[in-house]
Amino acid sequence: MSSQQQLLSALSAKPGDFVEAAALVRAGLIESRHRAIGALVGPDGKLIAQLGNTKRLIYPRSAVKPLQAVAMQRAGLKLAGAELAITTASHQGTAGHIQLVEAVLAKGDLSSEALQCPVAWPGNPAARAAAKDQTRLAFNCSGKHAGFLAASVSAGWSTRDYLSPSHPLQQIVVEVLEEYSGEKIVNSTIDGCGAPLHTSTVEGLARAIGQFALRDRNIFDAMVENSWVVGDHGSSDDAVMRQTGFVAKIGAEGVFVIGTPEGHGVAVKVADGSHRATALIALELMRGEGLIPQEKFDELFVELAPQVLGGDQIVGEFVLRNFGDNQGLAE
Repeated sequence: MSSQQQLLSALSAKPGDFVEAAALVRAGLIESRHRAIGALVGPDGKLIAQLGNTKRLIYPRSAVKPLQAVAMQRAGLKLAGAELAITTASHQGTAGHIQLVEAVLAKGDLSSEALQCPVAWPGNPAARAAAKDQTRLAFNCSGKHAGFLAASVSAGWSTRDYLSPSHPLQQIVVEVLEEYSGEKIVNSTIDGCGAPLHTSTVEGLARAIGQFALRDRNIFDAMVENSWVVGDHGSSDDAVMRQTGFVAKIGAEGVFVIGTPEGHGVAVKVADGSHRATALIALELMRGEGLIPQEKFDELFVELAPQVLGGDQIVGEFVLRNFGDNQGLAE
């Protein structure tokens, strides 16, 4: 085993690093469980609250799209409003989303043929039903790719190899990630969309989104004011942004981040890769430290928690665990 492999083995998340943080209860019996790592940091980047081992490495996936947008701006990309928000999005391929992607491409006199993300069907059910073919525009990362391309045009860089790790824009992405997280990247690979993907600890990811929220208010405001663009109407990140005014972003395989205007950041990674509990765990970490009122937390819990139904009747509940409440349930 190489020294790099040994380092990754030592830093990679292990089962014991995760803490049971949520459960679905049916008729008093725990039916499903979600284990998580969570970190909440203050504006100074110091850990305030945690679940599990926040020093373990994860792939943050699309949760770092706001930081990639920072790199685009440093390269010279000038966008605002919904067009800026779409560059941070994991969108669901509605007509509105696709129009915004096309508008960003047009800033660089480019068409969808320049996109190097995979083809996909829209994620939105109505858009999927209306679609005739899979397209690159419908892929949920196409807004980020359009931003990469338009930024490359602005800087006078090649668009043919904009996903190469050696491309100047991707080098700026690395600089931003390390600067905002306060960590050196120890491993990189390829994300599902084809872009470079870099590791982070859960704590470092929380620090990065907190610093983003504190420092990059034009992107922050674009996301919060156009929250449906970032995911879809009713997505978990849309709900958090719409109801709190905080910035929020989902990442594949059970990652979720929230940043406040004051610079607090929270990051969650759920071990099973699902998103059923991610936003609620992040919000509970914040509620426990007084960063979100109980009333607002309750509203979001109602909106985001799955109902446990038996026919048309509610026969159970979704609960958060190991936060001091909801203990003593039947195993």
